Amino acid sequence: MLHQPVPPDDLSRPPVPVPGCGTCTELAIRRDDARARCNRSAETDANVLLRHHLRRDHASRTAYTIVQDPSTKPHYESHCVSGTGTACGASSGPHHDRAQIEDWQHTHTHQTQHTRYRRTFADYAVMEPL
Repeated sequence: MLHQPVPPDDLSRPPVPVPGCGTCTELAIRRDDARARCNRSAETDANVLLRHHLRRDHASRTAYTIVQDPSTKPHYESHCVSGTGTACGASSGPHHDRAQIEDWQHTHTHQTQHTRYRRTFADYAVMEPL
């Protein structure tokens, strides 16, 4: 399941600990124990401490999500690395459509019997506030 952090300033929901963080885990356990004992004051204290920790130590991760930039198209390219001793070196050139790369590979393989390719993919990413 994808971790969807609660922004530290969102008081409508309990803060979500960052997976793998010992401090987050400790504070979440403290909160769960307080909830199990029906100690709402201690539960609130643990939430306050967890929000403070998230803001201080995980702000860059919890305040943003990474998405592919919709204003640009991804870039695909394929290079033939078949050959004996040295790689063929033929290249598809850059394309925005992966199907064009695959068509080029099929054509090149048909013409040369080369079957090994190094493919590259590049895009732009945007950090969007949650």
